[in-house]
Amino acid sequence: MTSWGPSKLNDFFKNYSENNPNHVAAVDALQQAAAGFMFDEAQWVRLFRTKSEAQETRGTQDIPQEAIDIIKKYEGFRSEPYICPAGVPTIGYGNTYYPSTGKAVSVGDAAISEQTAKVLLQECLERDFLPAMKKIPYWSEMSNGKRGALLSFAYNLGANFYGSDDFGTITRRLRDKEWDLVPAALLMYRNPGSPFEEGLRRRREEEGKLWLT
Repeated sequence: MTSWGPSKLNDFFKNYSENNPNHVAAVDALQQAAAGFMFDEAQWVRLFRTKSEAQETRGTQDIPQEAIDIIKKYEGFRSEPYICPAGVPTIGYGNTYYPSTGKAVSVGDAAISEQTAKVLLQECLERDFLPAMKKIPYWSEMSNGKRGALLSFAYNLGANFYGSDDFGTITRRLRDKEWDLVPAALLMYRNPGSPFEEGLRRRREEEGKLWLT
């Protein structure tokens, strides 16, 4: 019997192709055989998902912890898929899709752990929000508090808010570097008269306070 050590296993999967039906079938068979240790809290899964020191440093610089904290607070954690107020299947900390595959969340999807939800949030912010944020004027000059406030705002209202027709006031404040007026501009976007106004007001106020740090 051939013994498959880590290096051989790595080499084995380097050649994987999703266009090869035999490869796909082989991996499906492997997943079925490995069902006993394919779960979120398995030691090897936790180790595999743990970022290296270099990755942690890069992530902190790119996505401020202030952004992660405020988004987690207002989105809340849900281990199982649910229908959000906008009528979209959602999981974790407000994820409507899985960043690694682009697959939309479905109501019948398996539950995830809180650690997995944190990873999904980080990946989503890095892949689909940070590039848009970096296009905002003076982004490189902003503090982590300012960046965190805008990332929370964008995660709630859309990555491409800057420059769009519905976000004229906040766009002008950022474009003209009228930073002292940004908290008041953020507060405008709270969906007045809706059942969600009070919750959005609290979030906008906290984003405004974070902006000032």
